[in-house]
Amino acid sequence: MATAARYTGAMTATPLAAAQRDLSRAYAGGAPGVLVSGLVWLAAGIIWQVQDLIAAIVVLFVGGMAIHPLGSLIERLAFGAPKATVGKPLERLAIEATVPLFVGVMIAWVLLFRAPDLAIPAFAAIVGGRYFIFRTLYDDIAFWILGAAILLVAGPALFGLPLPANPGILVGIVELVGAALILRRWRARA
Repeated sequence: MATAARYTGAMTATPLAAAQRDLSRAYAGGAPGVLVSGLVWLAAGIIWQVQDLIAAIVVLFVGGMAIHPLGSLIERLAFGAPKATVGKPLERLAIEATVPLFVGVMIAWVLLFRAPDLAIPAFAAIVGGRYFIFRTLYDDIAFWILGAAILLVAGPALFGLPLPANPGILVGIVELVGAALILRRWRARA
């Protein structure tokens, strides 16, 4: 009986690991998506700085919709990444993980008119929390580090503590550094 349990456990772990490797190969470890997201956040932070918060939220919304297609383009052109095959169950998890992003957009939009200084930090907190799911998708602890780093920006901003720059710019910088780290780790495993 114990042998059967060990055998069953090994069988379920192997398909997960294979799906994670496949998804990582197909999406260059997730680095291109993080790179595009970082550029969107950086643009939103700059727009917030030089124009206004509403325009920054629009940049986050429109730019956010472009993350997956632009990330996929980078994956194919820069890395010659194939489409995922085994990773289809994990792609479903990635799609399900977009629900918090829509919740974040709704919260940011409401806060934009009720507590404007909290709109971008609240959305950043949701994005940071979402990255913890990517640890399972790509089997890379770097996503926990990325999520925690974004929360370290969003948390103080939510409590009105001063930051060296606006949260949009800081999240953009964190994601750009995170993309470089994730890419380096992906290349080391490839």
